[in-house]
Amino acid sequence: MDQQKHGNQHNRKQFQIDRVAFFSDAVIAIAITLMVLEIKIPPLGEKTLLKDIIAKYGDTFLIHAAALFLCFTTIGNLWIKHHELYEHVIDYNRKLIKRNLYFLLTIVVLPISISFLFEEGSPTQLKLLLFFINLCLCNIAFYSMLLVIFHQRNNFSALTERRRIIKNKQSTLLSAIVFASAAALVLFNVRQFYMPFFIEPSIRIVKRVIAIIKNRKPRNGKFEKKEHEASIDAA
Repeated sequence: MDQQKHGNQHNRKQFQIDRVAFFSDAVIAIAITLMVLEIKIPPLGEKTLLKDIIAKYGDTFLIHAAALFLCFTTIGNLWIKHHELYEHVIDYNRKLIKRNLYFLLTIVVLPISISFLFEEGSPTQLKLLLFFINLCLCNIAFYSMLLVIFHQRNNFSALTERRRIIKNKQSTLLSAIVFASAAALVLFNVRQFYMPFFIEPSIRIVKRVIAIIKNRKPRNGKFEKKEHEASIDAA
């Protein structure tokens, strides 16, 4: 009887955790849809040539496409992390639900910030500043949720691999730093706002090179050892 009761409690708790995950998926999906709907195709006219369209709307299209790609990539990466995170969540409390709601709040505001970014006639500095601050807050809110889930006293996650937990925290915090740096650069020089986006790829390249070097060293040592043993056997 006690076993059955315990099993029912476990199933009920898992059902509540799944509800949080499904609700988050729905909110993120709606935010992405609203974000895409902000792209408006201007009236071109029947006799307008392609070169005229490029000359008039080319720069605007590139800026909007880059902003949309950056926004979609950020939301997509956070959704993947959120999906993988809740695969291992086994318990929750009110604090975790609140942190998840704060994270979703930063997501649902993104269509508003990108709509303001696409608006003509507004200060470019202000538009970029609010856009990057919004993206930064998305990552900070997700990072705060990670702190709650992986706190030792809470024991909310079945994932115990320290390396994966640290990697997840570091990648989220790095993204927040990149967007915060871009927002800071916008205040001083609008044209240089893109520079922080080279930080993350540069770190990945450096890590890849270090990993390749580390993997080659044991192989070379092993190869030299085998050669040395073979020379002894021949002697």
